Amino acid sequence: MAASRKMPSYAEASAELEQILEKIEAGEVDVDEVVTLVRRGAELIRFCRERLDAARLEVGKVVADLDALEKEAPCEVGAQDGDADEAEEQDEDEAETEDRAGGKLPF
Repeated sequence: MAASRKMPSYAEASAELEQILEKIEAGEVDVDEVVTLVRRGAELIRFCRERLDAARLEVGKVVADLDALEKEAPCEVGAQDGDADEAEEQDEDEAETEDRAGGKLPF
């Protein structure tokens, strides 16, 4: 298992790590092979950590871009909902005023 081995996808690396662990735990390998497997496992762990770090950074960038877009141009649906809420509150205020003027109790 040479260091020049092509790196697999994250899922493949994770599966290979699982296989290495199972072999070592089952005692299916001799001492010399254990060293080789442990080295390969360390290589795969470094690879997986790098992939996870890169994914975290990318997700962070996407979220930041979405936040920036949201701050620049609020969603029109939200603006319309806000207008509807204001109109509803105004109607309720007018109805309450009419009830008081007519001598009715507000409940």
